[in-house]
This record gives sequence, structure tokens and C-alpha cells, in this order.
Amino acid sequence: MNRCIIVIILSIYSCGLFFCSSGSVAAQQTVAVQQTTTDINDICPPEIIAVSPSKSGHLSKILQHYVAGKAEKTDKKITQVAGLLAAPTPIPKPTPTALPTATSTTPSILFNSELAKMPVRQLSLSEVRHMATLQHPAVQQAARQAESLRGARLQAGLRANPLLGYSAEEMTRGNSGIQGITFTQPVVPKYKRDARQNTVEQEYQSAKAKQQIQFQKAENDALRAAYRAAFTHKKYKLMDDLTKIAHDSQQAGEQLFQSKEISRPTFLDIKIQLERTKLARKNAEIAYQTASRELAVLLNLPENEIIEIVDPIENLPDEMPKLNTWHQLKTASPEMHKAYSDVKAAQAKLKQQIAEAGLDYDINSKIAYNTETKYTEISAGVAIPLRIFNKNQGKIQQARSELAAAQKNVERLEKLLEYRFEKLWGEYITARNSVVSYRGNILKESEESLKAAQKAYRQGEYNTLELLDVQRTFAAVNAEYLDSMNRLIDLHILLEGAMLAEGLEQP
Repeated sequence: MNRCIIVIILSIYSCGLFFCSSGSVAAQQTVAVQQTTTDINDICPPEIIAVSPSKSGHLSKILQHYVAGKAEKTDKKITQVAGLLAAPTPIPKPTPTALPTATSTTPSILFNSELAKMPVRQLSLSEVRHMATLQHPAVQQAARQAESLRGARLQAGLRANPLLGYSAEEMTRGNSGIQGITFTQPVVPKYKRDARQNTVEQEYQSAKAKQQIQFQKAENDALRAAYRAAFTHKKYKLMDDLTKIAHDSQQAGEQLFQSKEISRPTFLDIKIQLERTKLARKNAEIAYQTASRELAVLLNLPENEIIEIVDPIENLPDEMPKLNTWHQLKTASPEMHKAYSDVKAAQAKLKQQIAEAGLDYDINSKIAYNTETKYTEISAGVAIPLRIFNKNQGKIQQARSELAAAQKNVERLEKLLEYRFEKLWGEYITARNSVVSYRGNILKESEESLKAAQKAYRQGEYNTLELLDVQRTFAAVNAEYLDSMNRLIDLHILLEGAMLAEGLEQP
């Protein structure tokens, strides 16, 4: 078809020369046109030859595109036919223009970003880690609860206070009788006080393990929020650039549509892509603001500030071997430590209740003066409870049940940790494979594709829309990579941090 078009346009050009030339020249051109017609009939079907001369302007554009890009592949026969008509005017190759980029206009200003108006606070990851637990309410709550048990432990080991009283017996109107002072000392055996202290001590150790759980949760939450803010910031800037590219595409498409070089459906598709990109950019901006505010809440910072993480965030973490990771996690888990502490506390409580079945006793004495006999009377006594009905058997049974429940809780927690680990490990391997693929092949090939498209554009082989489409693909690939990298680091933090999160929830 292209060959036919070239011959037809050259024929039109020859006809113009025929009508403008003298008689002798006209005769020569007549012969040439006749010869050309014969060659045209050999190459093109009659319906192509019969094209209206009014289409010559549109065909000239096609000819220019064909000669500029593929003249070296033209058939020798077409070249001979063109030589019979006239020597065509050389058509220059398209002059390369500046490559459209996403930095010619700042999209944040172009699309009225709210982030440009907000103050920025820069933090390092070490600062985030330090600030995470400094004023975290759940950590402080757990610390106060543990501190309260230190007081309870001290109280459990104290002896009972003595009782001082007044007694009067056989009193008459003349205030005669026996009057004196009584002294009573309740005695709690030392083994009972030691058992009580040991119970509270184990409860204190359990509370400290709970405090460690809250500490790890707070640190994990802050680090995850910091990385999330950092990656959403990078993604927002990437979508900012992509929006500028889409805006340039819309402007280029509008010019091509006005010059009738593209159809209306194609132009509408370009406009739809711009609106979708602007929506994605707005969503990325909201995600960045949300992540920044979440981090501000966790670090007790003003929420009207935008937080930027200054540390590099795209370093690939070392691969974690599964068996070693599971062994370390199970061994160092604060939740397991608390579960074992709960078992020890239940054992101590059972021992305490058994000890409570032992005998307490009271020692009492009295010093009195008998007004009738004029003698001072001194008496002493011991009161010992008889364990006939209440032998503390109810509390002993309760303590045994609580110990059995604490032991089952250890088994339950082991299964829960293993279940969490397997779930997170599968997601971790998937995320790591995705990141490795992006860093190994996809990003590299996407960058090579962009460079090749830019080179083709400079050489006139690509138009503006084709280059902008490649740039959009490059930006989209990088956005997907950032999401995968963020997910990988998020899972890495959880696996290293005993799979603990949501520190502000009720413990």
C-alpha cells in the first residue's frame, strides 16, 4: 500500500509539471506519464490509482513519514518510477525536540498539594527507636503495674502489728474492780510470709515480662510507621512526577487532536489516564500524610508536621534462615517469657495456699490492778485456731486449677507463635522474592527501556506520546517496587521483633 501511495503522489506532482511546462516539455512528460501509468498498473490495484487528488495533502504527510523513517527499504522499482516523473524534493528527518520530563513544572504547585504548606521534621531511625518508648502510655502503664508489685512484695513479708487495749473487770460504783492494759501479738509463721513474698515476686516477674512485651510492641510500631512514612513519601514524589508526565501527555494529545493526527477516542483515553494518575497521586499524598500522622501520634509529636526519614531505606536486609529465625524467636519471645512467668507465679500461689492452711496464733498478756486486794495482776495466754472446718481447701483447689490453666496457656502460645510465624514467613519469602526480582531484572529492564525510548525519540523514531507512555511504565514499575520493599521491611521488623504489634491496644 505504501508503494502505491508514493507512486500516486509522484504522479500528481508530475501532472502539475505537465500543465505548467511548454509544448516540447509537455510532450516529454506525456511519454513519462504514460510509462509511469504502465508501471503503476504493474504495482497498484486500480482502486488505489483512482484516489481523489483532494487527498494529496494527507498523502503527502504519509509520504514524508515513510521517506523519513524507511526510505532505505524502498523497492528499486518504485525508485525507478519516481525518477521517471521528477526528482522529488528531499524531505528532512524530524528535528528532535527536548525530551518531556516530569520536572519542568513542580506538580505540587501545579496540582495544589497540601504538603507544601506543612512544616517538616526530619528524623533518623535511631531517633525514632529512642523516642518510641520514651513516653509511650502503654509502656508507662506496664512499668507502673510492675512497680506496684514491688510494694506488694514488701508488704507480704511484713509481720503483723501488735494490739494494745484497755480492760476493766468487776467494776462497782466506786470504780473498784480490776483495771489494766492488754497486749496482743498476732503471729504469722515465717514460712507463710516467705510463701506470700515468693508469690508476689513471681507476679512481679510476670509484670516485667508484660512490660517488655509493650516495649517491643511500641518499638515495632514506631519503626514500621517510620518506614511506611518514608516509602509513602518516595511513592508520593514518584506519583508527583508521573502526574506531570500524564499532564504533558494530555497537552501533547490535545495538540495532535486539534491537528487531526489522532482520533477523539485516543485523545479521550489520554485524558482518562491523566485523571486516573491525578487520583493515584492524591491517594499517595493522603497515604503519606496518614503515615506521618500515625508516626507523630506514636512519638508524641505535633500532628500538623510532616515527618521525613533521613536514613537510607532501600538497603536490602540480609536473608533470614527459617530454622534459626524460628528458634531465636521462640527463645527470645517476651510473650513466652511471660507465659513461663505466669506458670511460676501459679506454682508459687499454690505453695502459698498450702502454706496458708498452717496455723497462725496470737500471743496476749495483761497487766491489771485489783483495787480490792491492792495487788497488781499479770496474765499471759496463747490463742490457736482449730482447723476443723476451714482448712483452706477451696483456695488450694483454685490454685491447682490456675496452675493447670497457666501450663496449657504455654502450649497454646507455642502453637499461636508457630502459626503466626508460618503465616508471616510465607509473606516474607514472597515479598523478598518480589524485591529481588525487581532489583535484579525488572528495574534494570525498565530503565533500559526508558533509555532506549529516549534515544529513539531523539532520533525521530518515537513521538511524544510513545515516549510518555514508556515513562509512565517506568514510574509504575518503581511504584510497585517501593510497595514490595516496604512490605519486605515491615515483615522483617515483625520477625525480628517477636511478631509483636499494636502496642496501644488494651494489653
